[in-house]
Amino acid sequence: SLFQLKLWNKYRVSNIPSLIFIDASTGKVVCRNGLLVIRDDPEGLEFPWGPKPFSEVVAGPLLRNNGQTLDSTALEGSHVGVYFSAHWCPPCRSLTRVLVESYRKIKEAGQKFEILFVSADRSEDSFKQYFSEMPWVAVPYTDEARRSRLNRLYGIQG
Repeated sequence: SLFQLKLWNKYRVSNIPSLIFIDASTGKVVCRNGLLVIRDDPEGLEFPWGPKPFSEVVAGPLLRNNGQTLDSTALEGSHVGVYFSAHWCPPCRSLTRVLVESYRKIKEAGQKFEILFVSADRSEDSFKQYFSEMPWVAVPYTDEARRSRLNRLYGIQG
C-alpha cells in the first residue's frame, strides 16, 4: 500500500527483515539496526537501545601490539579514528600500510591523534598477526561484546 511505501521511504528500509526503533512521540529514529541490537542483547539488559556516546561504548582496556594495556580514557582529548578492518580483507591490508605512514607523520608532528583498531578477524591468531603491523591501539579481540557495540554504533555490517 501507499502507507507502507511511505514508511519504507521515510526510514530508508532497503531489505527485510529490518527492525528500526523510533521515538513514538517524534518519529525520530532511536536505533537503525535493531536486529543487531536484539542479537547482542536478547534479554534487553541495555534497554532502551538508544545511541550511547563513544566514551561509554569504548570504555575498558585497550591494547598496544607490544602487549601493553591502557585505559580507553587515554583517548580523551585526542582526535580518534576508529579503524574497522580485518587481515583476510586485501583492500584493508593495503589501506593499513598507507594509514601507518599517515599515522606516524601526524604523531611526529605532535598532534593529539589516535587510531583505534576494531578487528573483524576470524581468529585471535590472525588478529595478533595483523595487529603486529599497527602502531596504534586496539580493542582486545577477546572483547567481542565491545567490538560488536562499536560496530553497531557506526552501522558496520561487513
